[in-house]
Amino acid sequence: MHGGEHPADADSPAEGAAGLLAEIKADPGRPGLETFLDEVAKLRRVRSLGLPADLFADVAERRVTLWRNRAAIAAPSAMRRDNADQVRQTLLAALCWRRQTELTDSLVDLFITLVRTINTRAVNKVNKTVEAEIRRVLGKEGILFKVAEAAVEHPDATVREAVYPAVDGGEQTLRALVAEAKANKNAMKAKVRTVLESSYSNYYRRMLPQVLSSMEFRCNNTAYRPVMDALDLLRRYADRPKVPYDAAEVIPIDGVVPADWREAIYNKSGKIIRTSYELCVLSALSAARRELQRLHVGTFTGPTGTFQQVTSLTKPQRDLLAKLGIPHPKQVLDLQPAPR
Repeated sequence: MHGGEHPADADSPAEGAAGLLAEIKADPGRPGLETFLDEVAKLRRVRSLGLPADLFADVAERRVTLWRNRAAIAAPSAMRRDNADQVRQTLLAALCWRRQTELTDSLVDLFITLVRTINTRAVNKVNKTVEAEIRRVLGKEGILFKVAEAAVEHPDATVREAVYPAVDGGEQTLRALVAEAKANKNAMKAKVRTVLESSYSNYYRRMLPQVLSSMEFRCNNTAYRPVMDALDLLRRYADRPKVPYDAAEVIPIDGVVPADWREAIYNKSGKIIRTSYELCVLSALSAARRELQRLHVGTFTGPTGTFQQVTSLTKPQRDLLAKLGIPHPKQVLDLQPAPR
């Protein structure tokens, strides 16, 4: 490579070039919102270097990887001492160029983890409350025991013959329990939504502008436009977190908002509750990206050598790749020719 001095190679204080280089090399910390925000800042610093997307288009991918790894393990002082200027600049450029993709992938993983964490914590918190309430209700465990005992002792009998007589009140009692369980299930979903919205609006909502500004989403398949349109809507209002959506906005619902959230995203005035809707959009996007992680790599050895190959994409995976505007991954990842 030729040209001016590389940004990470300039004569500057340690907290400058050397600090930037150390930051670029560092792995993400423990999954969490602060780590996500740190990774976004790191990605922006790398992008600010302005490296062209086709910088290494005419270089074999394996060679770029070697350059990237060489720069990653070398201390700044060793890089300056042991390499000529052009070599040093090439190695640093390879590291920064490759790290853009790696940091983007890391952000995707962190994003999926955060969305899953928000949901899991809300469900667990509600479960503990519900379990405590169930334990306070007398008689249910006794009824369950009687039903199980009757079923075991009379396996060939009908429910009406064996189970109903075993419970005080018979069929009516069991029907009442079923009705109560269904009501409790709906109540539990409502409680989970409440906890989710509280956790998101009070803490995790800070990640939304970062997701929208640091990740690019495209869609070439009209069947999957709703999530992309919803993201466009969120992006237009990202700098106005407290402003309601304009009445003229077309809000994508189908393909974005789950059935059990349809009523919950509206307030008493019939307007969309932004935090509730944002959660639905992020969850839909996270679910799509998780599907893409179900690719498996196998190692095969034949007469010509050893190679790693990705399993063929399923139709849902192909659809999701199209939905997010992501090219299909190469099937053969690495090839080691057999020695001659």
